[in-house]
Amino acid sequence: MFTSLLVPVDGSAHALKALSIAAQLASPEATLHLLYVRELLPHLHYGSLLSLQEAIEASSPETAEKDIQEVLERAQTHLRERFDGRIETHGRHGDPARIIAYEAEKLGAQVIVIGSRGLSDLSGMIMGSVSHKVSHIATCMVISVHEDEREALPEEVDDNPYQGL
Repeated sequence: MFTSLLVPVDGSAHALKALSIAAQLASPEATLHLLYVRELLPHLHYGSLLSLQEAIEASSPETAEKDIQEVLERAQTHLRERFDGRIETHGRHGDPARIIAYEAEKLGAQVIVIGSRGLSDLSGMIMGSVSHKVSHIATCMVISVHEDEREALPEEVDDNPYQGL
């Protein structure tokens, strides 16, 4: 069992699955660090087509902070049902893979438990997945959690702000 775990969250079903796994791996006295790294231009990353006005609003500092707080609150609520230990939340802006690896080292995390979208090798090489990048640059253990073949449970997707994108 681990005493310091970093779990990157983004509101996806994969991140919720990683939270559940992290709760199982954590010792009762563990600290789970929830980290949401918001892309500077999230609408480009998630493939959304927005008007210029919507793109400007999505990139504003106010919208970014609101998004960070919402994602972290949902993740914390999900985790509280599975874990009674200490939970710390962290919100950052920028390149997710690099910031995840940096924060894990800074926080002294023994392990990063990260959800994976399960990209194929070819898609991963072309697009590059965050979990793949983190596994190569992190200085601690990285556990990549893949969604199983069943459909996600309703509670795993109800709060997903990017569902359907």
